[in-house]
Amino acid sequence: GNHEYYGGTRGSYNQPASEQSVAKYLTYFEMPANGASDPAHNKRYYRMDYGPVTLLVLDLCNGNDAVPSEDTSTYLTTASGCKAPDFNPGTPQYAWLEAQLAAAQTNSAFTFVAFHQVPYSSGPHGVASESQSGVPARVLTPLFLQYGVDAVLAGHDEMYERSTVTGTEQLPGGGTRAVTLHVYDLGMGGDGLRGPSSGVVNGQQAFLAHDGAPEVWSGPTLVSGGKHYGHLEVNVRTNGLGNWEAVLTPVHAFPLMDGSGAVTGFERRTYADGVTIEGASALPPAPRGTTVVEW
Repeated sequence: GNHEYYGGTRGSYNQPASEQSVAKYLTYFEMPANGASDPAHNKRYYRMDYGPVTLLVLDLCNGNDAVPSEDTSTYLTTASGCKAPDFNPGTPQYAWLEAQLAAAQTNSAFTFVAFHQVPYSSGPHGVASESQSGVPARVLTPLFLQYGVDAVLAGHDEMYERSTVTGTEQLPGGGTRAVTLHVYDLGMGGDGLRGPSSGVVNGQQAFLAHDGAPEVWSGPTLVSGGKHYGHLEVNVRTNGLGNWEAVLTPVHAFPLMDGSGAVTGFERRTYADGVTIEGASALPPAPRGTTVVEW
C-alpha cells in the first residue's frame, strides 16, 4: 500500500527513499515469486493457494503516470525511479492476473483478491480527482466478474464498508452465470476510523459501519453500535449438504463500559453484515463437516 511506499523523513514518496521503504517490506516478509520478467517486480504481486481457496495479492500503488484516470498516485512516478508495477490492461501485472484468475476459476472453489486501494468507497479516496484515488482500480472489475472472483479485500479509506458489483461470469465450458463481487474496505485495522466524506457517493455501497451500526447510549455508557477497530473473519467450510461455502464476518472489539462511562474491557462483536458465498462447482465436495480454512 501507499504506507509501504512512504519514505517518511527520508524523502516522503521521493526516490530513493520510497523504494528503500518497499525494499524493507519485501525483506521483512516472505512472499512467493511471481515469475515477473522485471526483477524489480518480483514478489510485489503474488498468488497463494490454500485448500479450496486461491488468494491473489496485487500491487496497485502506481498506475499509468501519463493518464490521471489510470493512476492511483500522483506522488509515485516511474520516471523518478519508482518500481511499482502498473496494473492497467496491456501491462505484465494485468496479464499475470488474468492468467491466475483463469487457473483459479478451474481449480479452486473460491477466489479472493487483495490489494490496498479500494475501488469503491464513500471516503476521501473514493473520488477520481484525489491524489491517491482508488477509483482507477475499477479497471480490474470486468476481469474479476469475468472469472467469478468472490471478494476483493482492500483498505485505504480506514473504515468498514462493503460494496457489491453484479455481472456475468464466463465459465470455462462456454456457459455463463450471474455473479456478485463483494468489495471490502477493511480499513478498521488502520491508523484511524473515518466516516464518509462530504459529497462522496458510493453507488455500489451495501453496508457502511458509520451508518449501519448507529451508536446506542445509556447515559455515559455506549451500549451498542459505533465504529471500532476490527477485522474480517473468513471461514471456508462445508455446509450440511457437504458443499463448499465461505462465511465472511466483520468482527470488531467493542469497548465495555461501567456506569460512569469508563472502559473496563473489550468484547468480540460483529457488524450485521455477514456474507455467505457458495463455492464454485470446480472442486468435488469435501467430507461433511470439514473446516478447511480459518482466517
